[in-house]
Amino acid sequence: VENDKHVDVADPQLDTNRRLENLCNRSQLDFEIEFFERILSRDPNYLEVLVILGELFSRKGCHRRALRVDLRLVRLKPGCASTRYNLACSYSLLDRKDEALNALQQAVDLGYSDLDFMLADPDLARLQALPGFQWLISRIAGRDGTQHVI
Repeated sequence: VENDKHVDVADPQLDTNRRLENLCNRSQLDFEIEFFERILSRDPNYLEVLVILGELFSRKGCHRRALRVDLRLVRLKPGCASTRYNLACSYSLLDRKDEALNALQQAVDLGYSDLDFMLADPDLARLQALPGFQWLISRIAGRDGTQHVI
């Protein structure tokens, strides 16, 4: 179960002591999530904020929320390899391996080529033993522009 509940410390219904207590108990991550969610409430298609929120949700372990953000980003930037890569990571963290491999394939088709990062990315660890992942690695390993150390 994701830890995605938070108290709105700006709520006028909370007394001052309760608001102060809630502020003290919140992590920096919670503060950043709330901050960027407020920005997003004013501009729902603010791409940079969506990217940041996706990363924050993932770091907090709120993988379903990260997935929702990644799906929005893919709709807003359908030709972006890094948004497809991040979508693959979100699916993988939710153990949705087929969808993760599909999104990763799309990222590679759109030009994603950082092989070393892909192989070391803990978000994709659940995929690494799968034949589909191995096929993708072998497919891009020799491609011009692939980033890897020999």
